[in-house]
Amino acid sequence: NKSTNDYINGCRGGGIYLHKSRDCLIEGVKVNQFNGDSFSWQITENITVRNCEACYGNGLGFHPGTGSDHTIIENCISHHNKHDGIFLCWRVQNGIFKDNVIYSNGRYGISIGHQDTDNIFENNHIFENSQHGVYFRNETEQNSGHRNTFRNNIIENNGSPSFKAYGFYIGGRTNDIIIENNVIRSTNKGNQVAAVCIGKYSSSVQMKDNKISGCEAEVRE
Repeated sequence: NKSTNDYINGCRGGGIYLHKSRDCLIEGVKVNQFNGDSFSWQITENITVRNCEACYGNGLGFHPGTGSDHTIIENCISHHNKHDGIFLCWRVQNGIFKDNVIYSNGRYGISIGHQDTDNIFENNHIFENSQHGVYFRNETEQNSGHRNTFRNNIIENNGSPSFKAYGFYIGGRTNDIIIENNVIRSTNKGNQVAAVCIGKYSSSVQMKDNKISGCEAEVRE
């Protein structure tokens, strides 16, 4: 834990760590106060993480990465981690992220970037994280997180006094994002100033049937 162990990089270890693995299930596990990423899996296929909790760690809450195909994270909780609640690293593709609660993390609720494509995010509650609720990292067009879908999520009250946040920040050269049937709002907590910010190089962001309140609907850089 943080009081007795040195920090370890999440690409090389974690409270629970899988490497070059397939067809694995992690269920009903709580990782608390780990000095690094609470859950990490790298170079994997068909990993399911269900009913788990990542909290008070010194890194990321859940960290799928390095070509992890068909990840499922469902009914999990990620809170009070130093960095992001869920961090999609390199080539996290064809995943399902549903029914999760992600709050009070020190950076983003969910971070998406390096070729993290074709994932579905449904029925998640993302709130009161210190920076953006969902952050698409500033990648090149070749490496951006294209073709991700967000449906039926609640994203609210992200940001902090020192950071003006967005429900979604779509940076890089990200294309073909679907944001539909979500609740995106600010209720005088946090510092979430707009539902969606679309970066100047991103395009084809489809917003449909969202319920937006307490903040601007859309801004562009």
